[in-house]
Amino acid sequence: MKILVLAGWYPQYGRSGNGIFIVRHAEALVAASQGIGKEITVDLMAVQPISWMHTSGHIQGNSGFLLEAQKLLPGVQRFLPVEPVRHHLRTYQDGGWGALALWRQIKAWRALWAAYKAHHGAPPDILVAQVSWKSALIAAISGLPFVVVEHWSGWLQDKAPYAWWQRILVTHSLRKASKVLAVSPWLAEAIRLKVPGLQVEVLPNVVEEHFWTAQERVPVEVSKHFLHISDLAEVKNPKLLMEAWAQSGLATQGYRLRIAGEYSADRHEEFREVQGIEWLGVLDSNGVAKELREARALLLPSLRETFSIVTVEALLCHCPVWLGYPPLLEQYRGHPLVKGLDVTDPVAWTLALQDNIVDLSSISLPASTEGRVSWNSPLEQFQAHAVGTQLLKTLEGIVV
Repeated sequence: MKILVLAGWYPQYGRSGNGIFIVRHAEALVAASQGIGKEITVDLMAVQPISWMHTSGHIQGNSGFLLEAQKLLPGVQRFLPVEPVRHHLRTYQDGGWGALALWRQIKAWRALWAAYKAHHGAPPDILVAQVSWKSALIAAISGLPFVVVEHWSGWLQDKAPYAWWQRILVTHSLRKASKVLAVSPWLAEAIRLKVPGLQVEVLPNVVEEHFWTAQERVPVEVSKHFLHISDLAEVKNPKLLMEAWAQSGLATQGYRLRIAGEYSADRHEEFREVQGIEWLGVLDSNGVAKELREARALLLPSLRETFSIVTVEALLCHCPVWLGYPPLLEQYRGHPLVKGLDVTDPVAWTLALQDNIVDLSSISLPASTEGRVSWNSPLEQFQAHAVGTQLLKTLEGIVV
């Protein structure tokens, strides 16, 4: 079976960045097929504006080799064939009139489609459209069977997502799909409410295997810093976080708030004057694990979250997590490392930060976190083999 994953987002930092969850789904398919001895090929295809890829003069694969794009197919950038998933990426010049930008994207998709067929000798058997806009639309146009996996948090907002004409195209594509999946129960329910009658199942995101490897963490009471990981978009509620941190006064006591993620230069500049901030930038997953094992707590005051991979990663690293988005909090309610705080009340976060320093009982790790964490929402469902097996069975049920 030949599977082609159409990626709505592609990580510009190689193994890290926005869209890495799509790469992990593709790799999980390969892992699942190898586990049962089934022959499949998995390719991942993405079209991205040049402005999104400005930091990627090179593309890095698992093998560690750096590939210069111009040495591959003209205008086409790909990972080495030894990668478990063959990546196809083409950039286009963004900006300018809307119709011109659309035409450039169409040309890019056509070039990649031709490259795929030239390599495999035939079209794929099935498509996995990761994110409705614009991947599901491309899949619907192809005439091939396809499933949609949705990650976009826009479905969680109160107003209808997309412009009216985009809603028409997206709704048509979703109804044409053989199966629609979303990465969390609350995201699936939000899509059902906005597209009445649509059947949506849940396929969680993948948390990388090395987070399950037992590693000693720094004693929480010894740590001198807190951690936040995001792109600092408005939905991540950075203004509340910065206000609470500044009001806590912990910077004057030698504590630091470390911020990692794919945030823009403008976001960095906006909060540059806040005292006690350490800017880490984009980290690979090993760097994330290291930070989580050293932090007093991971602070996530997000207004919306579709899944929150970093929450699972933190719990596996025995790092306390402070959050307040109701559906996410409900999923981990009762977990001994999770603290719920009002994401509209900076004073609550300020007091929690201050209490964390003076009250040692507020940071002691419960005995139940020794070894593997276990409670009513097991983390094992987010391992690659579990997610990949679920997705592979779904695809096999469609391709007969």
